[in-house]
Amino acid sequence: MKKRIFSLILAALFVLSALTAFASCSESKTNAEDEPAPTQTTDLTAPSAEADVPVDDETAELLPDIPPLDFGGADFVVCTSGPNDDNGSDWITYDVYVEELNGEVINDAVFERNLYLNETYNINFRAEVTNGNVHGSIQTDVKAGGGTYDAGFTGIMRGQTLGAQGITHNMFTVPYVDLSKPWWDHRLTEDCTLLGDVYLATGDITVIDNDATWILMFNKQMVIDLGLEDIYTLVREDRWYYDTLYEMLQTATRDTDGNGKLTPQVDTYGLVTTANTCYGLLYASGEQLAPKDADGIPTLVENIDRITSVVEKAGEILGNLDHVFVCDRTGYSTDNLRHIFEEGRSLFYGEVAQCIIRMRNSETDFGVIPWPKFDDTQKGFYNFVHNTAAKAIVIPVTEADMEMCGAIVEAMAAKSKYTLTPAYYDTALTYKYMRDEESSEMMDIILESRCYDPAYINDWGGFAGQIHGVIYNGGTNLASKWSSTSKAFNKMRDKAIDKLAEIQAERGG
Repeated sequence: MKKRIFSLILAALFVLSALTAFASCSESKTNAEDEPAPTQTTDLTAPSAEADVPVDDETAELLPDIPPLDFGGADFVVCTSGPNDDNGSDWITYDVYVEELNGEVINDAVFERNLYLNETYNINFRAEVTNGNVHGSIQTDVKAGGGTYDAGFTGIMRGQTLGAQGITHNMFTVPYVDLSKPWWDHRLTEDCTLLGDVYLATGDITVIDNDATWILMFNKQMVIDLGLEDIYTLVREDRWYYDTLYEMLQTATRDTDGNGKLTPQVDTYGLVTTANTCYGLLYASGEQLAPKDADGIPTLVENIDRITSVVEKAGEILGNLDHVFVCDRTGYSTDNLRHIFEEGRSLFYGEVAQCIIRMRNSETDFGVIPWPKFDDTQKGFYNFVHNTAAKAIVIPVTEADMEMCGAIVEAMAAKSKYTLTPAYYDTALTYKYMRDEESSEMMDIILESRCYDPAYINDWGGFAGQIHGVIYNGGTNLASKWSSTSKAFNKMRDKAIDKLAEIQAERGG
């Protein structure tokens, strides 16, 4: 509650500031912090990396450790996503640059932040939207000698790939950037760090990582009509488990037309979702496929007993076609899932948090909750982040002015904590698009329990995708698939580690 009051104060101050400044001057094709303990069955129960740092005055703005600098009106250009980038038009970058104030809270927060950067450091902050994809544009620019972009926002997995190719800077060596500060996502930094280097960063600097977090929505009226227990209470009392979800799915399903089979055009389901819920359920258990070992190297779990149980139960849930509609199995678009849910023909709807905004014109009274725990021994909730939809910032190795770049990136992240994040989190998302205070409370839990897995982030040997496939196909025979694909994971990981070691040697690191 203290955090919410603090954020509300900041949001109110922001709106007042934006109004003063003003007086003076799509549907998707997506499927779309704090360190996890490097154990074989990782339970990520540490407090959020983005929790507020204690200060004497809770309303005081924490400032980055940057001296007074004047960059003489230099351009600072950021490469951002257009409609042809990964995941399509719904994932166009909207939180980096805007032309002017327009009264929309996110837009005006971005404008205020960028105006601060321009005036404080005497720069001309602007963005260049790529016609293709950000990672490809940065690769092309670097290979041509660079100079077009000072930084870029790309998907987490793409950012890892750029680092492994020697295309981007180690963020730990960038002047003024301090990834231990509260405006950076510490958990992602930990899981992306290899051989002591990390080549991307996210946190308050963008809200698209929030958009890309996997959530669960439920139809509140159906819960009442079916006589189900209040789901918010189940979450609060730590009684929200896989088995509870599964029981509710079975209760909700209806063969409306009585033809003996379920069809998405007319019947009612327990859950509608995409195949990415294979990851949603897997990581909701708190497991990582490849947590880091004592040397900081992502290493596949040896004892897979608990993971096996998780995969079997997840496969049972998603493989039960009598209760769950997974659009990937039928060729339906993800938009159809939302329509089914909006028509009151599904109790649950599993997708990314961005879908809350896509529900803005819906008449459906829905709530938002985290994905359930695997069982009652699990200490916390966990919600995975889509590895191509979520954005992180990267800095090309051809950047000519590292002092300017580091100062602007750090200042942008720090200022976003007090402009962009409150606008998104407390104003635009929780109060504009959600239907109740309980959902706002649940979003606290969801966004503070985002989790990552080096196997999924790096996609070495396609290992995480293979485990996804086991769940998608019913959750059986995990041990066989694990054994047959682990060699490819280890080979690709070792190759990546060796390449990073070469990059470090070449850079004198």
